[in-house]
Amino acid sequence: MKFSIALVYSVLVAYDNIDSAVSRPDNRVLSSKKSAKSPKAKKSNKGHGHSADSDDVEPDIPDNEADTSSLDIAGRDCPVFTENPSGNTNLQQRMLDAAKPCGHYQSKGCPYTVISANVDYPGEGPGDLDYVPYIVQFDIGVHSRIKNTVMGYHQNWDGGDEKRDCIGCDEAGETCLELIVKGGSDATGGCAGKCGSGCDVFAGGYAYDCLKHDVCTTYKALFQRNSIDFDQADGYCRDPDCGDEAAQSVFNCYIDYTFNDVSIICSEQSFAADPDVYGHWSYTTSLPSLTFDEGPCNHFTGWASGQGLPNRDQIRNPYRFRRYLKSKEIDISLAG
Repeated sequence: MKFSIALVYSVLVAYDNIDSAVSRPDNRVLSSKKSAKSPKAKKSNKGHGHSADSDDVEPDIPDNEADTSSLDIAGRDCPVFTENPSGNTNLQQRMLDAAKPCGHYQSKGCPYTVISANVDYPGEGPGDLDYVPYIVQFDIGVHSRIKNTVMGYHQNWDGGDEKRDCIGCDEAGETCLELIVKGGSDATGGCAGKCGSGCDVFAGGYAYDCLKHDVCTTYKALFQRNSIDFDQADGYCRDPDCGDEAAQSVFNCYIDYTFNDVSIICSEQSFAADPDVYGHWSYTTSLPSLTFDEGPCNHFTGWASGQGLPNRDQIRNPYRFRRYLKSKEIDISLAG
């Protein structure tokens, strides 16, 4: 049975990539950011923090790669994290102290690409995420528009060893934070930014949205380390703080060019300007009984919810989590 599930998983990853391998006008080949999410979050070395994005492509390694774990650029404080914080209390505290309000590191002149919170990025296979530092933004808490739905589900969910309380829900909405993390490093427990379960060879490749989810769940584990085991798994889309980042990691937007659909950043402006723009869940989310049972990711859709995902009537394929709940004879009233 394990072989069969792995085989189905691999076929779906390949199908995702074939379906969404497209050509830009300049003839560069792109491939789907999202491919598949393993049934469990990362267990091998951290217990949480991996998403479901892209092709199985390793990040590019710069020829002059250097140790950037404590980088100071021209007197600017730009701490880059590369090491696994599990079991290292000093590093855990440094990472917590380094989490700043969004925009902080840009204002300090830190010369790294910003991966923005509440933006759904396209995955482009090679070059989508490199072994270089990124300013990674994420948010904790829940947008007021969807707070009742998200928290209602979370409160009624019997999460066992994956349920973590909300850490940002005392605020009126979401709180945006950022850390500088090196792609592909151990800073989130191993393979930072790799999609799927940990460093699993059957998982996807590397992508911006997967790195966002990894950093969000790592920060939350650090914040709760005195009350919850650091290596405890997260609830993926069931988690009120990092569930939006999880949902972004299994979603893409495209322009429909018949046989050459182009993956783009999801934006309300693009949908308004072009009737051929559409949203799409990863194909593997449609088989939850085999590979995907990671919660109601569809709770985070809708431009008004502020999560960077389109309205449901702008998404071509349905989200199948309700079918999973029915198969387990679970109440679907809060599934969305």
